Amino acid sequence: MEVTAGASGSLKSLHQFVARKGARVAVRFDAAAPSVQTVQTVARDRGRRSEVRYRLISLPLYLVERLPAVLASFRG
Repeated sequence: MEVTAGASGSLKSLHQFVARKGARVAVRFDAAAPSVQTVQTVARDRGRRSEVRYRLISLPLYLVERLPAVLASFRG
């Protein structure tokens, strides 16, 4: 999970976390409208490059309490 302030950043720390944990889904809270996108990129961490691919769920901050329900809908 990553909480961002201001304009969307490059999400480098989120990419690194996903690469380390092997996560298939990540969540970001920001001020934008809800969205889901597939992210495919190369994460650089501790001198290593790892290709990562995951679904990024972006939610506005006011939906933080609904996160369990949102994640349950993705597990289907």
